[in-house]
Amino acid sequence: EFLLDQHYLIKLIYYEKIELIKPENKQALLNDLKERTGLNIHRISIGRIDFLKDIAHIKVYYYEA
Repeated sequence: EFLLDQHYLIKLIYYEKIELIKPENKQALLNDLKERTGLNIHRISIGRIDFLKDIAHIKVYYYEA
C-alpha cells in the first residue's frame, strides 16, 4: 500500500480472471475487484499481463475507509 495523497491509496493485485481485462469488460472487472477486495475503488490501471500464467498485474486506486 502506498499513500498517494491524503485521499486514496494504491494496492498492486495479481489478478487471474484474464478475460475481464478486455476494454469491453471494464465494468465487470471493476465490480469483481470491488466485491473480492471490499475496497472503495476509484480507478484501476492494468500493468504487466502474463498469458502463460493467466495473470495480470493491476494497480487499484482506492479511497481510505
